[in-house]
Amino acid sequence: MIEIFKTNIREAEQVLKALTNIFPDADITSDPGNGGQLIRVEAPVIHSDKIISTIKELGFECAVQEDETGAFWESSFIEKQTMWGFEPAESTILAKDFFIEEGIKDILIPGIGYGRNAKLFVDNGIKVTGIEISKTAIDLAKSHYGDEMKIYHGSVTAMPFDHHLYDGIFSYGLIYLLDTEERKKFIRDCYAQLQPNGYLFFSVISKQSPNYGMGKQIGKDRFEATKGAKIFFYDEESVKAEFGKYGLVDFFEIDEPNKVMPDKPAFRFIIIKCKKEG
Repeated sequence: MIEIFKTNIREAEQVLKALTNIFPDADITSDPGNGGQLIRVEAPVIHSDKIISTIKELGFECAVQEDETGAFWESSFIEKQTMWGFEPAESTILAKDFFIEEGIKDILIPGIGYGRNAKLFVDNGIKVTGIEISKTAIDLAKSHYGDEMKIYHGSVTAMPFDHHLYDGIFSYGLIYLLDTEERKKFIRDCYAQLQPNGYLFFSVISKQSPNYGMGKQIGKDRFEATKGAKIFFYDEESVKAEFGKYGLVDFFEIDEPNKVMPDKPAFRFIIIKCKKEG
């Protein structure tokens, strides 16, 4: 099990030491969050009340981080099931071709959903491991594809779920649903799980997409068109700012058609490639 706690802690060393003394069998780490450190606890059983009370006794605020995103996607998959059909996105086809060209055989897909993009890799001899926040989506993947893919249940903000190093990591969308600190952590965590000479292959939505600016603006280039779905739109500047120190080797824009509703205008996406030097 993994639980994330939000706090107003600035320096987490004292708190991590105290929690580790109380829960010696737990893996306890911290990462920057909005307003303080996020405390990540991984253990077979997590005593949330004791963790919260310990942190409060040390003079800090603490609460379990509410998973608004998880609730949104779980309800979406319950209601709409295989909402994007089974045809892979154009980004996935490009990633498959690139991975085959580079001899990549073992990949991680954070936000794997019900596997409609992952299946293309499996069909081309690439081993796939996934991460998915929605239990319903994982059940859908198993019902359609069996046990071909190992899928961890949880949020990408709680990465890593294993300590395996992958040849490649493919992320379609997903990152643009995260806030600034979460995006930084996600890229850092993905890069850390690459083999030397491995590749990140991200597909993110562009400011040139026709849905840019729709909904309530909640930050620079970030909008909430549907409650629970907060989207950050990328451009050249933000791609370089967020991926530049992680071996950025190429990025370019593509049209990403809506394959379920082909009469709708295509979205505009940016393909991002990063290489971890050996």
